[in-house]
Amino acid sequence: MSMPGSLHIPEDELIQYAMGTLKDTALGTMTAHISMCNQCRAELGRIQVDLASFAATQPLSDVPAGARERFLSKLNYDAATEARLIRAQNRSRVYIATKSFQNWLESPLPLKILSGALAAAVAFLAWDDANHIHQIRQTQPEINRLQRDTAELAELKNFLHGSNVQEITLHPKPVLNKEPEGKALYSAASGRLVFTASNLPSVPPGKAYELWILPASGKPPIAAGTFTPDMQGNAAVVFPQIPPDVQAGGFGVTVENAEGSAAPTSPIVLSGQ
Repeated sequence: MSMPGSLHIPEDELIQYAMGTLKDTALGTMTAHISMCNQCRAELGRIQVDLASFAATQPLSDVPAGARERFLSKLNYDAATEARLIRAQNRSRVYIATKSFQNWLESPLPLKILSGALAAAVAFLAWDDANHIHQIRQTQPEINRLQRDTAELAELKNFLHGSNVQEITLHPKPVLNKEPEGKALYSAASGRLVFTASNLPSVPPGKAYELWILPASGKPPIAAGTFTPDMQGNAAVVFPQIPPDVQAGGFGVTVENAEGSAAPTSPIVLSGQ
């Protein structure tokens, strides 16, 4: 056979292959090549058609002597060979294991096992769903609270940014009635005194405030002039007639008669040292 030296099988060898006259050694190699080569396979098909057409035109002849016996012997040989192959296959461990597994699948036991596994899976899924539902129910109050807080925050935000909201700033209420206050500037050497007062309430008719010098020596108080405040509660005494060289230990203001008094009358309205 010249196939190995070329890409395709020669035509005469394909004819021998089609007629079945090749030796067994060449038959295997050629069969492998034909199975992979489209061109040789197509050429073999053409040759087989030609041979069949030629055979159809030839007259029938008697079967050669011994051909029938050889054919039956071949059939018996093939049947015996197939039986040996079946017995060998039945003794194979792989075949036995495969057959056993197939028989086991065809028995009721796998169905029971699969049914049990399916039931267990369904039970597990039901338990898992119930567990999740319980967890959701436990967290539902917290979820509701968060939703309420979120809604309140959103409402507060809308209110603070609203256009019709009135903004009012509050401060401590001012004191309408301030405390009465007096200040004295005094020089003992010159006997000069300037006194100012503020926030003084008005006095009844026929009454007036009177300023007093309280000597440091402890002697009786010395009158330093009377005064009445204006509408705003302000008043002043400037350079009243007082003795010189009187060391003042303090000053006081009382409410007296409008013409003044020889001695202070309680209560003392203002005092200071």
